[in-house]
Amino acid sequence: MRSLKHKISLIYLILVCIIAVVGLVSVVNLYGLTREIEGLIVDNYNSLETISKMIESLERQDSAILIYSNGKTEIGLKGFEDNMESFYLYYHKGKNNITEIGEQEIITSINKHYIEYIALFRQLEKIQATDSPDVLMEFYLGEITPKFLALKEDLKALEDINETAMFRRKTQVVRNSQASTKIIFLLSVISVISGFVISRYLADKFTKPVEQLTKAMRLVEAGDIDKQIEITSNDEIGILAQEFNKMTERLLVFEKSTLGKVITEKNKSVAIVKSISDPLMVLDNKYRITLINKAFEDFFHIKEKEAYNRYFFEIIYKENLYNDITSIFDDEISKHKENIFYFESDHGHYYFNIVVTKIIDTASDRKGVVVLFQNVTELKELEKMKTNFISTVSHEFKTPLTSIMMGTSLLNDGAIGDLNEQQRNVLTSMEEDCQSMANLVDDLLYMSKIQSTKAAYDKKYVSIACVIQQAIKPFYLQASSKKVKLYTVVPQDLPNVYIDQEKVTWVINNLVINALKYTDAGDEIALYVEEKQKKIIITVKDTGIGIPQEYVGKIFDQFVQVEDSGLEIRGTGLGLSIAKDIVEAHGGEIWCESTVDIGSSFSFTLPPDVT
Repeated sequence: MRSLKHKISLIYLILVCIIAVVGLVSVVNLYGLTREIEGLIVDNYNSLETISKMIESLERQDSAILIYSNGKTEIGLKGFEDNMESFYLYYHKGKNNITEIGEQEIITSINKHYIEYIALFRQLEKIQATDSPDVLMEFYLGEITPKFLALKEDLKALEDINETAMFRRKTQVVRNSQASTKIIFLLSVISVISGFVISRYLADKFTKPVEQLTKAMRLVEAGDIDKQIEITSNDEIGILAQEFNKMTERLLVFEKSTLGKVITEKNKSVAIVKSISDPLMVLDNKYRITLINKAFEDFFHIKEKEAYNRYFFEIIYKENLYNDITSIFDDEISKHKENIFYFESDHGHYYFNIVVTKIIDTASDRKGVVVLFQNVTELKELEKMKTNFISTVSHEFKTPLTSIMMGTSLLNDGAIGDLNEQQRNVLTSMEEDCQSMANLVDDLLYMSKIQSTKAAYDKKYVSIACVIQQAIKPFYLQASSKKVKLYTVVPQDLPNVYIDQEKVTWVINNLVINALKYTDAGDEIALYVEEKQKKIIITVKDTGIGIPQEYVGKIFDQFVQVEDSGLEIRGTGLGLSIAKDIVEAHGGEIWCESTVDIGSSFSFTLPPDVT
C-alpha cells in the first residue's frame, strides 16, 4: 500500500529533480564561462605583460648604449648587461606561452634580431676603444638604431596578435555568457511550467478522494445519510472513506431506531425555537447560554457561536433579570416568572415582557431556564397614551367638580337662602355623588402619577417597624369609633428596608382603609410583619365580610368592584391597582386570600434585593 505520505513525497521528489537539473545546467555553464575568462586572463594577459617587459628592457638597453657612447663605459656596459638578462628572462616566458597563430614566427624573428643587436653592441665596444666619438655615434645611428627599431616592430606585432586574440576571446565569452543566460532562463521557465503542471496533476489526483469525502460529509450534514463514497485508493484517504461509509451505515440504522427518532424530535424543537420571532435564549444551571434564536442574534448583535457557553450577563446586564432567574432556580415550586424590562438599542427603545420558565431534564436531573423576550413596546406606548388621557380627563373633571361641590355646600348651608326638607335631601345626595366622583378623580390622578414616575421613587433605608407604626397611627380612632379591634404584630429585630416611605405608607393605608370599610362592630383588623425566605412580608388581615372567590384573582385590576348577594361594596376600583403598581415598582409581589363571611388577608413583599 502506497501511503499518502509517499505520494506527497513523490511530488516533492519530482520538484527537487527539476530544480537539480536547472542547477546542474547552471553550474556547467558557469564553469565553462569561468574557464574561458581564466584562459583570457592567464594566456593573453600574461603574453601582453611579457611583451611590455621585453620592450621596457630593450629601451633601457638602448639608453645604456647611449650612455656607453658618451664615455661612461662602465655604467653603460652594466646597464646593457643587466637588461639583456631581463630581456632573455621575459623572452623565454613568451616563448613558452605561445597560444596564437603567428606567434612562433615572430618569436623566432625577435630572437634572430636580438642576437644581431647584441653582436652590433660588441662591435661598438671595439670601435670605442680605437675610434673617435663621432665614428661611434655614426655607427650607433647607422647600424644599431635600425636593428633596435626592427626589434620593436617585432614586439609590436607580437603585442597586436595577443591583443586581437584577447578581444576576440572576450567577444566569445560575452556571446557564451548570453547564450548561457538564455539557456538557464529557458530551462527555468520550462522547469517552472512543467513543475506546476506535474504537481497540479498529481495533487488533483491525490486530493480528488478528499474532495469527494468533503462533498459527501456536507450531504450527510444536510440530512442525506444514505450516502456512500467510491473508494479509488488504498492509502489513508481510502481507509478514511471506508470508515466514513461504515459510519453512514451506522447513522442510517441509528436514524431508524427509537433514539434516532428522539434526536429528530429534538432537532425539530430546536428548529421551532429558531423560528420564534421574539428573542429567546436557553440557559443551563450555571447561567451559561446553550441556545439562542435568530431574533436574539439580531437584537443583541451577537452570533450564536460567539454567545455559546458564555454567561448571559456578559451580554445582558440586567440585575433584576438575574434576580428573576436566580429565584426560579432556587424556588422548588415556582416554575414561571415574568416581568417587564426596558432596553435601549441602536434602533430605539423597547419594552420586553421577559418570561422565565424553568425546564428540568428528568433523565439527568439537570435544570435550565428558557428566557423569552416578548416585545410589548406597542402595548406600553398604548398604556402610556391611556394614562396621559386619564390624567388629562381627570384634570378637566376636577375644576367643574370642585365648583359643583362648593355650590352644593353653599346651598346646603343656607348661605343664599333657606331650603325645605326635600330640597335639602336632594342636595345631600348630590354632595355624596360629587364626593364619590372627587375620590375617583383623585385616584385617577394618583394612578397616572404613579405610572408616569416609576423611575422617580425617593428610596431610602428605613426601619419597617417605624413605617408600620406611623402608617397605622391615624386609624386607631376610626377603628375605635366603629368598635373594631385594630392591632399590629411587628418583631423588633427586622432589618431595614430600601423603599420610598411615602408610597409604601400609601399602600398600607389603602389596605387598612379597605379593611375598615368592610368590617363591622366586633370584627378585628391585624397587621402582621415577618421575615421569611429573606423577604419582608406585610399582611393586613380582617374578619370582615370577605370577597367572593371569583373576584380574588382580579381584585388588583383597574376599575374592579365587588358585588355579591345584593350587597354592593362601593369604591373607585383603583386603590388596589395603584397599590400593586407601587409594590411591583419596589420589586415585590402583592396577593389576596379571602373567604366570604370569614374575612380577607392582603399581603405584599419587599424582596431581598431591596433589603
